[in-house]
Amino acid sequence: MSPFGKTRAAAEYAARHGRTELTLTRAAVLLEQLAACQAALAGGEGEQPLAVAGLLAALVRAVRDLVGPAWLDANAGDPDVAAFTAMLDAALPPEPEQIDQLCSEVLWARFGPAGTGPGEAGPADAGPAGTGPADAGRPYWD
Repeated sequence: MSPFGKTRAAAEYAARHGRTELTLTRAAVLLEQLAACQAALAGGEGEQPLAVAGLLAALVRAVRDLVGPAWLDANAGDPDVAAFTAMLDAALPPEPEQIDQLCSEVLWARFGPAGTGPGEAGPADAGPAGTGPADAGRPYWD
């Protein structure tokens, strides 16, 4: 089984149901990051730990960029969003399974069908989400 199966399913859903070019582009970037992380983890022995940590950080940034910093801020009180944000600020990356869980929860909350999370009050692509700089926040296990 893929170490990021939940995140992949949520990203593919966002890619299929996104209503803006920005959402579609960012979903494609996230899917590319997922493939890179999966390949690095599958090869395991040949990858340097820092390289894997960098790939995991890029994966989490891609999720952040897709859901949008403004959306994260607006939904900061949600436990899943709070856990994801805490992961962004962590000094070291959690295990891939935890990254998968947290990323998928935030993606489903943002892009899932109505009634699945904090974003249920409006359309998935409404508002200024994703307008922050690509490297805002800066904790990413560098």
